[in-house]
Amino acid sequence: MKFRKLAAAFSACILAACCTSCEKNNEESVSLPEIGENGVSDLISPAADSDEYELGQYYYSTNGTKLYCGDETVPVEAVLALDNYFLSFQNNDFEGYKSTIYPDYAERYETYLRDVYSKEEGVDDDYSLKNSFDLRYNMIRDTLKDTLTYESDEEKKFTGDYKLTRIRAEHPVYEEGVTEEAFIQSFFESYKDVFETDYYEFVNNNVDRLLPLTMFVMASAEDGNEHKIVSEANIILAEKDGKYYTFG
Repeated sequence: MKFRKLAAAFSACILAACCTSCEKNNEESVSLPEIGENGVSDLISPAADSDEYELGQYYYSTNGTKLYCGDETVPVEAVLALDNYFLSFQNNDFEGYKSTIYPDYAERYETYLRDVYSKEEGVDDDYSLKNSFDLRYNMIRDTLKDTLTYESDEEKKFTGDYKLTRIRAEHPVYEEGVTEEAFIQSFFESYKDVFETDYYEFVNNNVDRLLPLTMFVMASAEDGNEHKIVSEANIILAEKDGKYYTFG
């Protein structure tokens, strides 16, 4: 299948399967298979008559998230890094968030926020990386609350609580004439002004590799159903000494 057909199939199958899956999950806790030293289970193949068969094979993380790799060239460790990243927002865990982002980026962006952004009118005098984290944390919850309020037939106040259920990562599809290197460079373009340096060159020279991915993130919400909290978003991961880091 082509990427977009796979993406459509993934979303459609989740919509078809989520009601059944979530009802079962609400009735009884899911018993996770044994998790290996790499933080994930063995590869699981859904039964042919399963509601999730067309979603493809997946791994379980310690968190209970189903991790889908677009193909065999997408490392499960990279998808696990995304799980840990979004888990920090789920649990409002700032220290966990800091452990998932590239250390040099965290330092530079912290300095930028304190030295530049804090001086803007109406902004906290001590605006920091924690404020940026809080903004993302609330944005995910507020978007989910809006979705639930819109879809609900009853007047109910939602909290925005959720639990990660699935993350899928695939290689991006590039526009005609765009190479992977050009795609990655464009991702770092905005940091030239922010950090006053060629940040692509710096990072590229200090990591083992840069890995572009397109990701989909699903979560179970208060209505007992799965909802997309991220749909077909591009991200760059940096691999250093076997560990994957995000930017932002």
